[in-house]
Formats: sequence, structure tokens, C-alpha cells
Amino acid sequence: MDIIANEFVVQEHDIFVVTFPRSGTTWMEQVIHLLLHNGDQGSKVLGDAAPWVETLPNRPQGFNKFLEGMTGRRLFTSHLPYSLMPGAHNSTARFVYVARNLKDVAVSTYYHDCSKHGYERSWEEHFNLFIEGKVIFGSYFDHVLPWWEASKQNENILFVKYEEMKEDLRAAISKLVDFLQIKADNTLIDRVIEKSSFGTMTNNKQTNLNWVPQKEGIPGHFRKGEIGDWRNHFTPEQNSVLDALYLEKVLGSGLRFDFGEGLVLP
Repeated sequence: MDIIANEFVVQEHDIFVVTFPRSGTTWMEQVIHLLLHNGDQGSKVLGDAAPWVETLPNRPQGFNKFLEGMTGRRLFTSHLPYSLMPGAHNSTARFVYVARNLKDVAVSTYYHDCSKHGYERSWEEHFNLFIEGKVIFGSYFDHVLPWWEASKQNENILFVKYEEMKEDLRAAISKLVDFLQIKADNTLIDRVIEKSSFGTMTNNKQTNLNWVPQKEGIPGHFRKGEIGDWRNHFTPEQNSVLDALYLEKVLGSGLRFDFGEGLVLP
């Protein structure tokens, strides 16, 4: 992280997609990538078209040479917390933060850790790790809430909810177009909606990071993308535990989510 903090120069027109893992990261990357390129997917896999800030120092050609090779308006992706994000506090770059309700995130994180990180223990054990913040990138609340608070103060941060994208993607894209100051007519927005659908992205080798699941019975990068799938996994006790934790952490913040059964109002 030192090289990023010391050498990564954020440019005024840069765009960053930021999320807590399993919150719609790839979906938002795809939407913005298409908006920037007139709906054209291009030849690059999405990981190169919207490179991860955290992995820039590991690029084979070197950190600076890779950045020099990026043309046009630069798009980056990150799971970094607000406190560590370059430019979030002192630049005119644009940051699009996508948040998803924590119950669906908990389930998606479990399957992701199984498919990508070799996790082989039970859902019950993983649930406990999740609520204790002992998963990759730590506590859901410690990540989401600082970005939420910052978005209320900084006009260069747009806070987008995954559930809002699911409910009305066209409206979400229109909001993005205004925020990012991109020229987009209805034809382009139609093209973006078509190419960023769950089915299209699942069958696109440039967007699906696991074209074939790594293990039999374990989902790949895209699983369901639904709202409320947590109900197929949570026990009543787990639901009560997470409800209590959610209310404790979020109370008074004004942040509300759709858990697939209407809004929870802290």
C-alpha cells in the first residue's frame, strides 16, 4: 500500500468504483465502462479496463508504466476503506460507492470465500466470522458507514444502493450520467442496460471472472444477484442476531436498505 499512498497521482477526471466485497462491484464497473465507451465492450477484460487500485503495484509491466498506458478517462475499482482511498479527501475525482444490504452480502461472501479463497467450513461458522468482522476487508459496518457519511458531505462521492439498481437500473444510470458528467442519450442507455444484465455478464468472458466454477457445486463469480436470497440460508436466530447488530450500528445514520421484504428503518 505504500507505493499507492506515495506514488499514485489521482487525476481530476478519474472515476473510482468502490465497494465492500460482494456488493455489486463488477456490475457497476460494467455500467460505467460501457458509459465511457459508447456502449462498446472493447477487447479488454473488465479487470484491465477498470483495474484494481490495490493490485496496481503488482502489474507485470510495473506500476507507473501501466498507468501511463491508460488512455482516455481512467476508471478504477477498489475495496479500500474511505480512510485509505487516494484522492477521496482532496481531489475532484469521482467516487461511486455501491452498498448492498448486509444479509445478502453475508451469504454472497460465504460463497465467494468458498470459490475464491478455499473456505471449506460451514455456513454457520462463516456467519459468525462475518458478524465479527473477521472476513477479508473486515467489518461491513466499518467500511460502509464512513463512505455513507462522507457522501453526505462531499459532492464527489455518489452513494448507490445495489437494491436501487435492481429496482430501476435506468434511473440509476441516469443518476450516474449526471454525476459523472457523461453525455448519454436513450440509445446509449438502452445499450448499457442490455450489456450489463445478469445473464449477459454471466455469459461474457470479459466480465465473468470465473467462466467455469472452480469446484463442483460451488458457484463462480456470478451466483444469483437477487435481493432477499439470505432467507434461504439464515436461521431465525441468525436473522435476529443480524437485525440487532444492524440496528445497533446504523441507528441514527439515516442509512436504510431493502432486505427483500421492505425497508428497515433504523
